[in-house]
Amino acid sequence: MKKYSGANVAQDWQGLTVHRPGFFYLPGMLKNSDAWFYARGLKRWLQQYCENTRPDLLDAHFIWPDGVGVALLAKELGIPYTITLRGKIYECLKVPSQAHQCAEALKGAAAVISVSSRMADEALRLGAPKDRLHVISNGVNLEHFAPRDKQECRAQLGLPADRRLIVTVAHLGHRKGHHEMIAALAGLPEDVQLVIVGGAAQGGSAEQLTGIARDNGVEDRLILPGPQPYARIPLYFSAADVSVLASYREGCPNAVLEALASGTPVVATDVGAVPDILPESVGRIVPPEQVEPLREAVADVLEKSWITEQVIADSGVRSWEQVGEEVQKVFQNLLI
Repeated sequence: MKKYSGANVAQDWQGLTVHRPGFFYLPGMLKNSDAWFYARGLKRWLQQYCENTRPDLLDAHFIWPDGVGVALLAKELGIPYTITLRGKIYECLKVPSQAHQCAEALKGAAAVISVSSRMADEALRLGAPKDRLHVISNGVNLEHFAPRDKQECRAQLGLPADRRLIVTVAHLGHRKGHHEMIAALAGLPEDVQLVIVGGAAQGGSAEQLTGIARDNGVEDRLILPGPQPYARIPLYFSAADVSVLASYREGCPNAVLEALASGTPVVATDVGAVPDILPESVGRIVPPEQVEPLREAVADVLEKSWITEQVIADSGVRSWEQVGEEVQKVFQNLLI
């Protein structure tokens, strides 16, 4: 990694040079100005880049602050731009100033890509032109996430071979719904254990979850292996009898797609793109922040026999290459 002039840092990644200009940021302060500061931080580098190569298109991911910041720069430089919605918009809708800035950015975009139909509806309500709106959900590395032998995976991970396992792959923050899942576990048969793969985050730690499990009488049925390297995540999905994501908020959750690509049925809350990516034939969708519907859904999935290949086929999970081709078509149509 080497440092460039100003606050810009650049690094080589898989043959590409990635630039990371910095911008002014105060935690908890001036939040309605984050997009403006983002644009100012990027402006100098972008102007220098344009001296030699003028972009045909600017592509921003996440509406805030990235999308709004890029919209400001694009208008100033006279370059068309696109925005991909990945979940941040829900937080912005709660703040009138941010919602207004997001609306202006969406109205001026040459195209808006949303990873869920639900977020696409929010973009329409904010004024995004319908003919410029595209719903393209996330993809999966299908070489990495693929069916594996359940018992071999459990042996590699040191997980019990003779128990039914619920696996959640998510940080331990409160908004991931681990509290509800642990409470639901208390109402499931004794042979069912819960494995939560992830590290501490805002509002949640291993100590806190262990305490909640103790209060619910299931401390001995909760397994917390902590954060795991990417190479081991597919082993957890294949080791599971069911994968659960009980989040309160999501964009297009990769954990759901990766579990399905592994041939494992999923129970997930009705948030973000979950209704778009989780057919009833491969799992269950439940309301967020409710214990009993979650318990019932997990119990239902655990009682049913699932054919790995059928789960994959019914899920319709796509590779990142397929998703990339769809995005490329959107860009090509803009540049014709």
